[in-house]
Amino acid sequence: MSIKYEKLFNDVSAGAVIAGGPLETAFLENRQHCARDNNIDIIDCFPLSRCPRLKRLVLPAWNRVENKMIEAIKLWKDLESLTMPSIVDSPLLVQAIATNCRKFSELKIMGPFDIYFASSLVTYLPTLKVLSLRCSMLYKDTLIFILDNMCCLEVLNISHCLLIEVPTPPAPRRIVRQLDKTILEKASHLRYFLACMSDTCIMCQKTRNDEGLMRWYKYDEGLWKEDEISSLAL
Repeated sequence: MSIKYEKLFNDVSAGAVIAGGPLETAFLENRQHCARDNNIDIIDCFPLSRCPRLKRLVLPAWNRVENKMIEAIKLWKDLESLTMPSIVDSPLLVQAIATNCRKFSELKIMGPFDIYFASSLVTYLPTLKVLSLRCSMLYKDTLIFILDNMCCLEVLNISHCLLIEVPTPPAPRRIVRQLDKTILEKASHLRYFLACMSDTCIMCQKTRNDEGLMRWYKYDEGLWKEDEISSLAL
């Protein structure tokens, strides 16, 4: 069963029973209930104790892991898929998922994805099967690190990413507009590898204009899930 956040907040917080069975997918969209100094107090806005069988969670803008979020993860033993923005304290969250969510297999990151976050995945979630970095800022070295070290990865989406290469100083960093042979060879073991970084692609242009941190509120509803892995295009 899937339900949007606003309805979830109105129904469940009022003590109503959700018809149709246990909640398995939740979209936290309504920031009116969640925003506190640009962070989310997710325990206060989301009735976690009512959703122990949650499998898929889509989070809105959020930039820091708090203790309450770590406690929330402990309740979701069946969590399989998470869509979230990039955050500062990624190892804390990733480690909590690895410890408590044994079925976890899919992750989508919206925003810059750096070597720090990538290292967290390799350390704590080496068996991750699906990773989407669509429309994010991604360094070439980080991409290579993921391809070299996440041996269980089956699906990787870097469509419309702002891919940055940092050469040896004093040469300036540059935008990669075409994947080289090395990356393609490293990605050859994947079941699906989605990539697009064309100068003529509208979505690639939008990502570059937004410097790898998409302002989705500026664009048509539903655009954020185009060219996405089907299981994450919610």
